[in-house]
Order: sequence, then C-alpha cells, then structure tokens
Amino acid sequence: MKRVLVTGGTGMIGAALVARLVAEGDGVTLLIRDRSNRSRLQGLEERLSFCAGDIRDEAAVKSAVRQAKPEVVFHLASTPFNPPTISPQMHLETIVKGTMNLMEALSDRPAVRVVAAGSAAAYGSGSQLREDAPLRPGTVLGAMKASASLLLQMAARRSHLHTIELRLFTPYGPWEHPNRLIPYTILSALAGQDIRMTEGRQQRDMIFIDDVVEAFCAAAVKPVPAGSVLNIGFGVGTPVHTLVERLLALMGNPVKPLIGALPTRPDEILEMSADIAAAKAHMGWEPRTSIEEGLRRTIAWFTEHRELANQVAQRPSEPARDTVGASA
Repeated sequence: MKRVLVTGGTGMIGAALVARLVAEGDGVTLLIRDRSNRSRLQGLEERLSFCAGDIRDEAAVKSAVRQAKPEVVFHLASTPFNPPTISPQMHLETIVKGTMNLMEALSDRPAVRVVAAGSAAAYGSGSQLREDAPLRPGTVLGAMKASASLLLQMAARRSHLHTIELRLFTPYGPWEHPNRLIPYTILSALAGQDIRMTEGRQQRDMIFIDDVVEAFCAAAVKPVPAGSVLNIGFGVGTPVHTLVERLLALMGNPVKPLIGALPTRPDEILEMSADIAAAKAHMGWEPRTSIEEGLRRTIAWFTEHRELANQVAQRPSEPARDTVGASA
C-alpha cells in the first residue's frame, strides 16, 4: 500500500486511475474543487480522502500535500482542448500555475515521485513523434502543456523531485465526455441522428483508457529516470473520418456520416501519432488493446450507460479536469 495524491481525479483518466489504485489497496487523496462533477467516482467515494481546493490556489495545493503525505503524486488536473471558448488565461492558470504550485508544494519532499499527464498538443502537428522532437504547439493549450513540461523537468533538476511526464496522445473509452468525437458518434447513432463532422482528414493516435491507466501505474514504480518524458499512444495515426466509419460499421451503419458538414477549426492539429519506443524501453509498457477492440468496448459501454454519460455532461462552467489531448 502506498500513499497517493491525485489531481484531476474526477476526469475520465483520473477516475479510471483512482479506481485502479483503490482496487490495489492504496490510500488515495484527491485534491478536488467543491463544484466538481463526481459522477465518475460513483461507488468509490467512501474509500477516498478528499482535500477541497483548486489546483490554481497555492495554499490549497500545499494543504493537500500536507494532508496526503504522498509517496506518489498523479498530476492530471488540466483544462480541456474543447470547448475552444476557454480563455487563454484559464489555460495558463490551470496548467502552468497549477503545475508550478504543485512543484513548489513538493519542493521539500524529494523522495516523492510525480507522474504528470502531458499532451501531444505540445508537439504541434507531426507523425511518429519522438520525445526529442521540437515543441511547436499551434494551440494555447499546447503551449501551456509545453511550459508545464519544462517546469516538471526543472523541478527534477532543482528540487530533485522524481518527475515523469506521460505525454498522452488521444485517450478514449468508457466515461469519456459526450461531446468528444467517439462518444458523440456513438450516442448520435443510438439516437438515430446522422453524424455532423468536418472533412475528417486530421489524424489521431487513439489509445484505450485501460492502456493509459496501465502506463500511469507503471510510471509510478518502474526505474524511469527523473525528468523523463514518455509518449503514450498506440503508435498509429488514424484519420477522423476513418474512426467514424469504423464506429458506424461496428454498430451496423444505423446513420450516415455527414462529412464536411462542419468547418475545420483554424487551430486544428492535422497529424498526430507517437513513437512509443521509449515507454517500452523504460517501463516495459505497450498498448494491449487494439483499436477495433477498444471501439467495441466503448460502444458497449455507452450503449448500456447512456444515463451515466448524461451525468458526465453535467459539469461546472469552469472545467479543470484531465482532458489532456487534442480533441478530434
């Protein structure tokens, strides 16, 4: 059993990780805002400890660290890529200031291992990207994630914190927010509604949630050097229109994709896929869930749990959760 502090624990990745940690018997404390939507934590809350506060509040972060006395910190708190109406200031305060608050709160605890969720948006566009690729973000979120990455590496050097950044590509699976591509497609098809979408040329490296959680758990215990950055993806870029077509085929093609019905965003990331050799080398990690299997399991979950998906959609107007990848 280990003492664990989690930020961003109400998001899709955070909640799935928390469930895994609880199942393994760890003592888990969540830094959580009063207005957070806790629907993904159903059935877990009695086995968790909570520290009320916002990652943007330096005092709250320090209080959470004092309360949890963590051996491991999983840092997933973030603004999401979508909706695009989130202000640059909110991205800055949540991602950069929030990460800095955590690094300062842990600066006198060098034995703590910090596993943080980064984002492929920090790279900008590119295929088979390695961790040493230049960071050329084309979005505000990507620029803030790149800044947070540098802060994590700085803390490893200055404070001797054992920081590890898992640079996530596009996680998907049960409990994903309904406005994201895969849940939107599934729920629209179940409702008999055609799929309004862009031309779908943009590629995404889809990685199933179970494989993402496995990567976080491995990073907490494997001999990964402090200050490391490791890509977490499937290693294959798939065009969005292909993903939609696969989903609909698996569902029996109940509706049609309306390709080109929506404009492509000006800040769209057109290519996105990972070289995952470093994660294999340092952690022995590689994805186990094929895209076909992951899509089938996701379809099954949303088909059975439409009411839970509706609960996830009921969120506060100021999101600070663990949607870290660029949306499709």
